This record gives sequence, C-alpha cells and structure tokens, in this order.
Amino acid sequence: MAELGRGCPSTAWVAATSLEAKRVLQIGTSDEAYADAFRDVDSVACASARAGTAVREPGGLRISGRWSYASGCELAEWAILSVQLPGEGDRPPQPAAVLARTRDLTIDRDWHMAGLCGTGSHTLVGGDVWIPVSHLLDLPRIAAAASNIAIAVGLFAPLWGAARGALDIVVNVLAKRTSPNPAHPTLADSPGARRNLAVAAHKIDTAERRMLGIAAAVDATQPGEVLVAKERARLRMDLIAAVRECRSALEDLLDLHGSTGLDSSNPLQRYWRDFAVGSRHVQFTSHVVEEDYGVLLLGINEAPSGML
Repeated sequence: MAELGRGCPSTAWVAATSLEAKRVLQIGTSDEAYADAFRDVDSVACASARAGTAVREPGGLRISGRWSYASGCELAEWAILSVQLPGEGDRPPQPAAVLARTRDLTIDRDWHMAGLCGTGSHTLVGGDVWIPVSHLLDLPRIAAAASNIAIAVGLFAPLWGAARGALDIVVNVLAKRTSPNPAHPTLADSPGARRNLAVAAHKIDTAERRMLGIAAAVDATQPGEVLVAKERARLRMDLIAAVRECRSALEDLLDLHGSTGLDSSNPLQRYWRDFAVGSRHVQFTSHVVEEDYGVLLLGINEAPSGML
C-alpha cells in the first residue's frame, strides 16, 4: 500500500479499504455470503460505517439509508453497510452489518474534497433493499478477530506513500531549480537546502520505521491474542507521531520546491492535498488517542474511546 501510494495515494487508499472490507468478510460471513463475495477474487469491496435502518422480514431484512464515505464504491461489486436492527420485546435496537450488492444501490456523487479525489468516496443510497439473512454479518466474531490498530496502520500506508512520493519529486527537482541565492547555481548546491532536504527525508524515514514497527507488533500476536490496552494505546501514539512527521515533512518539501509546487499541474500539490485529507480520517484523531493513553498511564480507568 505504501508503494502504491508513492504513485497515487487515491489508488492505494481504495486498495487498502477494499482489503480491509474483504478481511472482514473472511472473518464474519456465512458460507453462502463468502462464496458470493469471493466468486471473483479480484472484485473491489467497499464499506460505510454510517448506520441505515432495517426492517425484519421472513428470511432476511429490508434496509434503507444513506451510507457515506464509501471509498471505491464506483468500482465495487459488494458493500458492507451498517444498519440498526429494530428492537424485539425487551431487547433494544441492535447495531448490525450486512453485505449488499452495489447494483441494488445508487450512488450520490457527493465526494467533493480537496484531496483523495480519486477515491470516489461517495454516498451509497438504498431504499427497501432486500438482504437475505445469510448476508447478515457476524459482528461479535468480527470484533473478536479484527484488529483496529491493524486497520489504522493499513490506512496510514497510502499516506506514508504520499509523503515519500513528494520526496521523490523534490529530490529530482533540486538539481534543476535555480537557487534564490546567487552564490549557489542550483538548490542542490546550497548547504541550507541540502540540510532541509535531509531533515524532511529523515522525518519520512522515521515515520516508516514507526509504521513497520506497529505492523510487526500486530503480526507478532497469536490468533485470538489481544494486546493489552496500554500497549495498543502506545502503538496508536506511534501512529499519530508518524502522521505528524509526514505532515511536517510535506510542508518542508513544499518550502524547498517553492510556489510552483502548488500549481495544479504539479503532482507535488496532489500528494500534499491527499495527505491533508486522508490524515484527518477518524482513525488518526490525535486528541482521542492522547486522551486514551493518558487515562491508561494514570490508571484512572479503561480507555474511554473505542479506537483501541
């Protein structure tokens, strides 16, 4: 995903979100739904956590709603959609998720963002869409097996790729660009410019080490094992630090390149915009992560958010 992001962060983002959707399907589907979802192993799957409504009927559900931020929905054959199941008797309404065919839904093309424009993260719309009971996902099994930190680091990889792609551009430009200091023919001849480039590259390298360290910690867990909350919070703090390092590096690289880096024809500004949007995903909400870690360090209580 990181390597894809060096070329096109939007492409990498859709690949990452489709991967996570398919991972959920591998964990929490019936045999029938699994066979449907993976009949074409190359098909794209999308997902949305926005909750729609559901009405129980014999053999299944009728769902309705608007499911926004469905990255890749224009390409996807299948969509994982959140719904609220109506209460029964003394039981209150329950959250649920279903596997729906995108051909049974329409797309409201409302993704008008400054970055990650190519993800097509539009809103899926449905009214009284039939979902057989076999395509109702097993949320408890998914929750027990899926790692939230694995999802988060998987989404960060395309963003790290954006920062690395921006570095590639600036490295190629420095030897060609005239320095504003007449003592140096090009920016590459300037000790100050070389120093700034080194600092930006080191921030991106440090972010990569954090990313790979988080991935290694997740990979080292045994099936069924859950890292203790404080360790998960520490890994989350590492991820937030990596986001900040890449964001700072991108600003340094834009300063080095100069204002032409923000020309609409220059891919440097696209990397910058893609990172700016993607790094504001809920998985990278820094104040929530920091609050969780502080609470756990002080032993006040378990982490108050669901991000861990």
